[in-house]
Amino acid sequence: MKKWSAAVVIFLFMCLFPIAAQAGVVPSIVLDGVTLDQRSGAPTENVGNAVMVPIRIVSENLGYQVRWEKETKSVLVQKGSRSIAMTAGKDTATVNGSPVELDSPPLVKQGTTLVPLRFVGEGMGLEVGWDNGTKTVSLRTAPPVAEQEEEDEATTAPSPSLKAELQSISFSSNRLMITTSGEVKPKMSTLGAPDRIIVDMPETTFSESFIQGQDFSSDGSGSIVVTDSTVVSMVRYAMFSHSPSTVRVVFDLKQSATAKWSLGDNHVLLVDLTASNGESASQPALPTDDGKKIVIIDPGHGGRQSGAVSISGKYEKDFNLAVGLKVQALLQKHEDIQTVITRQDDTELSLQQRVEMAELNQADVFISIHGNKFTTADPNGIETLYSRMESKTLADVLHTHIMPVAGLKDRGVKMVSLHVTRETSMPAVLLELGFMSNPTDEALMLTEDYQNRCAEAIVDGIIEFLGL
Repeated sequence: MKKWSAAVVIFLFMCLFPIAAQAGVVPSIVLDGVTLDQRSGAPTENVGNAVMVPIRIVSENLGYQVRWEKETKSVLVQKGSRSIAMTAGKDTATVNGSPVELDSPPLVKQGTTLVPLRFVGEGMGLEVGWDNGTKTVSLRTAPPVAEQEEEDEATTAPSPSLKAELQSISFSSNRLMITTSGEVKPKMSTLGAPDRIIVDMPETTFSESFIQGQDFSSDGSGSIVVTDSTVVSMVRYAMFSHSPSTVRVVFDLKQSATAKWSLGDNHVLLVDLTASNGESASQPALPTDDGKKIVIIDPGHGGRQSGAVSISGKYEKDFNLAVGLKVQALLQKHEDIQTVITRQDDTELSLQQRVEMAELNQADVFISIHGNKFTTADPNGIETLYSRMESKTLADVLHTHIMPVAGLKDRGVKMVSLHVTRETSMPAVLLELGFMSNPTDEALMLTEDYQNRCAEAIVDGIIEFLGL
């Protein structure tokens, strides 16, 4: 009788509390489509509102070395020049020597260090996701730049010195953008009568897909007719030499100009032209010292890097660009400010390329615009991030201007290690203008009114900081 009563109690408990029956389910980790083995050590688990993942399993599958210090309960993760250090129980870690705040402190179970899922994404540059229905952690590394398949051995072999193929070329708003399949080392020069700027790319040729998609003339050259520039009348390109293989791009100028260029590790070459007094363009040009303050506006993500995907399927990169363009338009009304925007369309730029654009322009301030995200819909609000003490005043001023007009939760001003705010030398701030993963924030962020209010507040903050 007692056994029968106990069975009934257990049955009723399972019916009334089905969640308890799933308590033993171990969340899985899927890295680039491959489920990782968690049979040794402590597996992934939910702790409070945080998804905690074993750092060793993720790190070693990405080629990192992991070292555990038993006495200090700290773990060091290294790969090349990149290092991540954290200590059990402490809610601050370091990435490349700079402090990073954690959503939850690391904890040690069964000899395994578990860390918050969000930190894995930020510290290792991964796209992270959490499916609560299937209890699955998804991790994705950045997809490689697509390259053409190698030609059959029977076809003509490329030059032994060939390093890259030009895949696309475009020109808009005095900016040339060239994408290649590999590393290029551009050489720039000027010619007169008429004025021209020359960009040579040694050890480079045109890709087969580029040739098929262009209307080349009988002499093997192509061109872009420019109608929206007061500096450039035409852009021409051709194979300048076959030994060594060299692609040449020529700017036909309406007036003397200088070229400011940057080369990203994603194999995108940007060349920005500005009217000048005839200085040489053989090196990355420096801006003219006309007394204007130079402001870099950086709409985050772009191209394949969509950033956060909102609950209604909208891309963070589009929100960032919309606000960035509004900030640029407002700043252009101020005669004492020269505005440079890192992208004006759905261009993909590397983090280092954004830094280089700021450095080449000798900017006075750098503002990166983003939307936030999390694996659940709960977190919301605005936070302003900086990486160096020289940037704290700018962060405080911008945050003070944004919060009253935004109407969202104040998540504060925080010191976080981020590439674009850490590697730049001028005051630099990254703005998280709401959570794309929160329904209330998202609904507001996608409105024109909210974007306009944020843009106006950012501009007011910049003007106050610059003392204009």
